[in-house]
Amino acid sequence: MARLVLYLVSWLCALAVTIVADPDGRTFFISSGLAIGLVIPLLDTLIVHSRYLKLAWYSLRTFRKRVRISASYLYRIKVDDQYLLIKGTRFDHYQPVGGVYKAYPSSSGRRNEMSVLDDNLLVPDEVSEGDLRVRVPGRNLLSFVKWFEDGRGREVDCWREFYEELIATEILPAEVFRFIKCDHLGRLYRPLRYSPWAESQELLIADLVELLPTADQLLALRRLKADCDSRILWSSEKQIRRLGAQDGSVSQDTRIAETAVWVVDGAAR
Repeated sequence: MARLVLYLVSWLCALAVTIVADPDGRTFFISSGLAIGLVIPLLDTLIVHSRYLKLAWYSLRTFRKRVRISASYLYRIKVDDQYLLIKGTRFDHYQPVGGVYKAYPSSSGRRNEMSVLDDNLLVPDEVSEGDLRVRVPGRNLLSFVKWFEDGRGREVDCWREFYEELIATEILPAEVFRFIKCDHLGRLYRPLRYSPWAESQELLIADLVELLPTADQLLALRRLKADCDSRILWSSEKQIRRLGAQDGSVSQDTRIAETAVWVVDGAAR
């Protein structure tokens, strides 16, 4: 960010000198050359920091209000062109395996400095304690995101929800899934939007990870496809994009969360 400011100030200074300088003088040619030469690194830095610039704009828009933030990780588990989804515990739909990150007690001081409050939409319980589903003052939005991206004082691995949703429930065999390998597909920032449910602006952040199963794990997943377990759904990309609707079906008995579309698209959205 400091580099962006430096490039921008340097370019503006060179441009200002070019405007006031004598068109036939040496100063004009030097300053115009600098202004032109700084365009490429300035544009490159703007692209690199575009996310922060957008967040800064969000911060200005909501400066005196609170923004609801939900920071989560979602699994892409794909076997033979079908995606594994799991039934939500709070909502009647199927969604990717995963959930919100947890904040650790060591970050309480930093979160207090940013005036971070717990989410007020869900009744606090042992399951939701420490969830990074919070309300942040708009003026501290950029600071919160930088803290989140730094990774200190919060959960950073994606094992807990995988274990709780698939292993502890015995949907998948624990002896085969004692460890897992994942590929990080990218981090998704959804555009700031007004949530009627939360009655506030909302920013959704999601890390997208893909399960890389071993041969034994892939076999177990294929066996799972043969089972009739109402807790899970193996869905095609087309059904996911239609949020559960099937061709030739008048009613939509199967509901799929929008987050499943994010998993299909990866970090492209």
